[in-house]
Amino acid sequence: MLLPTRHKALPDLCSVQPSSRTAGRVVLAALATVSLTLLQPARPALAVHMPKVAELPASALEPFTQSDKQVWDAVVMLPGGRALLEAPIWVGNTGPQLSVRSADGSFAPYPDAAWNAEDGDASKRIVSIAGMTLLADGTLWVLDSGVPNHKAAAVAPAKLIQIDTRQNTVVRVVPIEASALHKDSVLSGVAVHENTAYVADSGVAGVLVIDLPSASAHRFLDRHPAISATRPIVTPDGPVTTANGNLLAIDSSMIAVSPDGKWIVVQPPGGYLSRVETTIFTDPDVTPAAMEESVTQWYKTPSLGGMTIGPDGTLYWSDISTGSILSYTVGRIPRRLITDPRLKWPATPGLDTTGHLYVPAAQLNHTAAFQNGKSLVEWPVTVYKLTLPTTPPPT
Repeated sequence: MLLPTRHKALPDLCSVQPSSRTAGRVVLAALATVSLTLLQPARPALAVHMPKVAELPASALEPFTQSDKQVWDAVVMLPGGRALLEAPIWVGNTGPQLSVRSADGSFAPYPDAAWNAEDGDASKRIVSIAGMTLLADGTLWVLDSGVPNHKAAAVAPAKLIQIDTRQNTVVRVVPIEASALHKDSVLSGVAVHENTAYVADSGVAGVLVIDLPSASAHRFLDRHPAISATRPIVTPDGPVTTANGNLLAIDSSMIAVSPDGKWIVVQPPGGYLSRVETTIFTDPDVTPAAMEESVTQWYKTPSLGGMTIGPDGTLYWSDISTGSILSYTVGRIPRRLITDPRLKWPATPGLDTTGHLYVPAAQLNHTAAFQNGKSLVEWPVTVYKLTLPTTPPPT
């Protein structure tokens, strides 16, 4: 899920309180770098430079579906040409928060109208959709943050909803333990491997590791500087600000897990991509210092609107700073697949099994949540279909 967080300004860099001497050194070093960066003209600092020229022509990008009522910020492709579309309530949407578009172009609430009801038993409906991920066996996991207004407190407990997309039915609901959350937590993206879910917290930086059979949740990397909001979110119009003019701060909101489950990647929209070996979360002998140092900066990404991971481990990124779709292979080869002015705040993309990527041009910076209650969205909102290159990455 893209950017679900309480609107807040970038923190006073002098007010961060390290939890240990090791963490303090990490924080101070990171903040010193950030301070210098923010005082200089914005320019990418990439370990392996992203190509400046896109590989694909504009003809590779074509409209897939449109809406004149809803802002979609994520898409998941199902077999048979069906598409699941996420319309989060926190940006001002009404109507179903999760819809299915059939191959004939018709829409319906998913998995049904009851789960998309606006009121009623919070344990049996989507209160505030905050991300979704599809597994190879057809299982869809939907994250419900329980926070429909990101300027206010949660109205319902956070939960994970397991849906069988072949039967189009809810299999079970996994409540997320409150002990793993902070008062200002706003859960965002979700990634699942086998019986473990990894959930990002965009309100207070952290990663929740949830054992799905037992529903036990543990919090890791709490307020870690690598996944905290220390950089501005930049669009072609400049940095994104709050209603009072401060730079918008959003902590870790994007997360993915490798196909073999050995590592996760996580980042805030304006930050850099970090990678963590998942064994660190289950090692009983890990020290606090080792946990702090387990985070590896994996790529100096631009500001992102969403990401997804392919079955071969390739990451696909929506670059909101240039309106581009980027990819990053397991071998750490960056590719600029396409840049197009139609991609206005491209959000979380989805892959099908025939070599296409689908990405919503969400215009999130034009929604009411970013415009002090007044939507400036240019309708219709469009999901585009990108034909991926069949050639290997350049060497």
